[in-house]
Amino acid sequence: MRDALTLAGILIAIVLFTQVGRHRFNLFKLLLPMGLVVFFAWSMLKDLKFTTPNMTVAGTGVGIGVVIGIGLLYTMKVEKDQATGKTYTRAGLPYLAIWLTVLVARLAFIWSLENITSFGHDFGVWAYKHHIDADGVAAFFVLMAMAMVFVRTLGVAVQWLRGPKVGRVGVAGESGRRVNVSK
Repeated sequence: MRDALTLAGILIAIVLFTQVGRHRFNLFKLLLPMGLVVFFAWSMLKDLKFTTPNMTVAGTGVGIGVVIGIGLLYTMKVEKDQATGKTYTRAGLPYLAIWLTVLVARLAFIWSLENITSFGHDFGVWAYKHHIDADGVAAFFVLMAMAMVFVRTLGVAVQWLRGPKVGRVGVAGESGRRVNVSK
């Protein structure tokens, strides 16, 4: 549980300081999360037993992560500063709420496994009955998070490369400059 709390704290700090609010988006902000996705996915998958049950659980994690990633993407705006041509992302409380919900649900699951005997027992029986090992369960959570980050980052990158759609021209940015706001 301590490791899960530490990881959740690190993730929420990263989200708060690098994604919530208005932040510049550039090649570094594209490559860093994508590199981390590849690194962590590889780290998780290299020792995973590629059994049908483990792959089903991992695939379910990816599917849920894609859906959540789309939700994250739709709670963000991509803005282009007309004066400088720089692109920014803007995310607020709905974006943060999605992240908090995911992290709290993961912590609640881990806490329940460790502290509610019947839940831990029933989950263990279910996993054993379906031939899912601990690495398969870990793959679910890791790949879900990686899919969330991948979809969000890829979606922002596509908007960045296409250029944000011109929305309400003349909305003041934090610097007081005029920006185009994508819808």
